[in-house]
Amino acid sequence: MYELTPKQAQKIVNKMMKDIPYNINIMDKTGIIIGSGNKERIGTLHHGAVAAIKQKRIVPIEKDEEFVKKGINLPIEWNKSILGVVGISGEIKETSPFGKLVKSTVLLLIEQSIASEKENRRKNVKQEFFNLLIDSNTIYTKDLIDQASSYNVQLNKPSQLVYIEFQKNVDETIVKDFPFFQPYQTTLCVVVQEPNNMEELLENLAKYQDIFISVSKINDKIADGFLQTKLALKVLKGLFLHQKIIFYADCEFIADLSYSLQKIKKTALQSDLLETNDELIKTLQAYLNCNMNMNETASQLIVHRNTLNYRLNRIHKITGKDPKNILDLVELIFMLINRIK
Repeated sequence: MYELTPKQAQKIVNKMMKDIPYNINIMDKTGIIIGSGNKERIGTLHHGAVAAIKQKRIVPIEKDEEFVKKGINLPIEWNKSILGVVGISGEIKETSPFGKLVKSTVLLLIEQSIASEKENRRKNVKQEFFNLLIDSNTIYTKDLIDQASSYNVQLNKPSQLVYIEFQKNVDETIVKDFPFFQPYQTTLCVVVQEPNNMEELLENLAKYQDIFISVSKINDKIADGFLQTKLALKVLKGLFLHQKIIFYADCEFIADLSYSLQKIKKTALQSDLLETNDELIKTLQAYLNCNMNMNETASQLIVHRNTLNYRLNRIHKITGKDPKNILDLVELIFMLINRIK
């Protein structure tokens, strides 16, 4: 059964007392005050509320007594059960209309809270299922295949994954026509099993500026595609200055090599050396994107060639790796990639 929490109760009291000139108390189903304009009363037993709960009706208190103040007490009913009581102190005629208003507000918030909890449970079940799918050790049993079908995913068909990372808030509406999951707070992962759907999805995503997109190869297992999108995204964010989309098929070698280096702990590449210097990171990215052409890099960065030289020398000094030396540049590439978590 749903239960009112002290946090909810106090929030309602604080909100309603901005507009209502009477003290408001909210009691739980035992009559204990869990929210009040008079903080000293929180945690004490409200006798008017106890009466309202026992009698299952509105209980007016005509005059102040030892343990109660005059006012009105309205039981809060939900699905034929009493969750608590709303009490407003003051003259009965004056407080009655406000009591009904506060009670309606409480019921509305309960409805919203229950709907929110239900949606959160649905998302958690979906996320737990997706966590199974992205585990490379998961075997596709009949039960798993049947559960996937409820999310419009056919595990017996090859799939291609599109991983979307939002720079601000996640917007699920942009992928609402496709089966998708939310791996992390700022990401969505779309499962595409029809080639035509991929074209439609990417055309739709191209309209948005504040997202990064990585696309896997076609795989028999969701887990393989998920790993590919994650590796490709690191390459995209690590090496490219203005690009917003990357295909794993176009960066497979460097993505896999970077992953292997991390796994065997060869990240003595000191990928944090440039972490705090955004200007040098962008300079190195532009230098790579322009295929080490100094004039083109300076033009893209809108700086003088001497300024570019100075920045490249600073990169050399900070990292010990010279961007103009091809072997050192390879290590710098992996520094850029592996700084992305």
